[in-house]
Amino acid sequence: MSMNLIYNLANRVRIMSNERIERILVVDDNLPMRKALTETLKYMKYETLEAGNGLEALELIEKLRAGDRDHHSPVLSLIMSDLSMPVMDGRELFSELIKRKIDLPFVMLSGYLAANALDDLKGMGLSGWLQKPADIEQISTLLDKILK
Repeated sequence: MSMNLIYNLANRVRIMSNERIERILVVDDNLPMRKALTETLKYMKYETLEAGNGLEALELIEKLRAGDRDHHSPVLSLIMSDLSMPVMDGRELFSELIKRKIDLPFVMLSGYLAANALDDLKGMGLSGWLQKPADIEQISTLLDKILK
């Protein structure tokens, strides 16, 4: 069986059982890293969307929100973003979401994050952070804590 078929069957079972499907936006300019994280999340039974930088992510979020005019159902459950990216980095994306009053759990991904930078982000409401490359157990533990 192909991974896509398994993924589609798993989603049908979740829908039929009225289990909430969590949708995660992965934001990373490094395509192989973004694809690896996206595939890991799909394996973990999450729906995923992708963006290559913070500006693309903002445009996608606004497009999704426009399609859900009443804002009755969450178009996204969580954002996972790389910290360092061209155009708009993860910190700028996080700040812009706060400014626009878009309240979504936000996980920052970084190869290295200084303690004072992490404290600043947590003070702004950051939900969590993962050091890249994160393994499936680290991802699962953090997402379970945030989304459950």
